[in-house]
This record gives sequence, C-alpha cells and structure tokens, in this order.
Amino acid sequence: MNVIQTALWKLINPIAIMTASYDGQVSGFIASWITQVSFVPPLVMVAMNPLHYTYDLVTNSNAFAINILRADQAELVDLFGKNSGSKVDKFAKTLYELGSTGSPIIKDCLAFIDCNIMWSKEAGDHIVVVGSIVDAEIVSDGDTLQEARSMYTRRASS
Repeated sequence: MNVIQTALWKLINPIAIMTASYDGQVSGFIASWITQVSFVPPLVMVAMNPLHYTYDLVTNSNAFAINILRADQAELVDLFGKNSGSKVDKFAKTLYELGSTGSPIIKDCLAFIDCNIMWSKEAGDHIVVVGSIVDAEIVSDGDTLQEARSMYTRRASS
C-alpha cells in the first residue's frame, strides 16, 4: 500500500447501503464515500462505481436512498458488498419498504436519507452523485457502522 492509500485509510466513513429501484427492480450496494454537501438546500454526495448494477437503477430512476447501518449490522456488508444485484436478490431476506422517491428503505437501519439526483459528474473511476434530500428519518438507536482499516469499527452516535 502506498502512502496515499495509507493516508486515505485514516479517513473515517460511515457504512451505508445505497439503494435504488427502477422498473420493478430493486438493488443496493455498500457505500462508504458519503458526505453532506449543504444545509440549505439539504444535499448529500455519494461516490459510485459505475460498474455496480445499482448504478443503472440510480441513473434510470433519478433517485436513491442512503440506508445508514448500525454497528451490529456488519452481516449486511457481506450480503450487499460481495454479491452483484444482477445475480442475487439482496432484498430476499431484508425487510424494506419503498420511500418517497421509490428507493428501498431498509426497515431496521439506523437512519435513512432519501434523495432525488440533483447532478452527477465523473470523477476518476467513480461517479460523484449529489442528491437533494426529500425525506430522512432516524429509524433506531445505536452506533454507526463505519469503515476504517479494520473495516468494522464503531463510532458513537450523537
């Protein structure tokens, strides 16, 4: 690992499942490059790999949801992070409902943020997608699952 990669591992990112729905298909993937962009209007940014099956659902629906995971939900990382949504129904055993934008909201997540796409732009090997928040909710109590060198560490909720 080079010094740039080592320095980037020092950033602390929440682990969330970014979801979308289009034409009866639902899918999601693990997203950890997420940040708030603005208070007014409320905007968030997610960096997406355009090779993900979910990317097509996001761009076709023009919407997505960020489902923030609790520290005790690391098993969802394996399900949503190691399987392609084009080959595996990731929601077969995951309870969800469709949110305001039509994107899947995981019923037992820590919190969700439901967004319409404001704009997107290519950035290296990812696409930066900025979403305008149309709905959000704290669903349960707990600590945020976060990405770090050990991959499954906790950050106290505030």
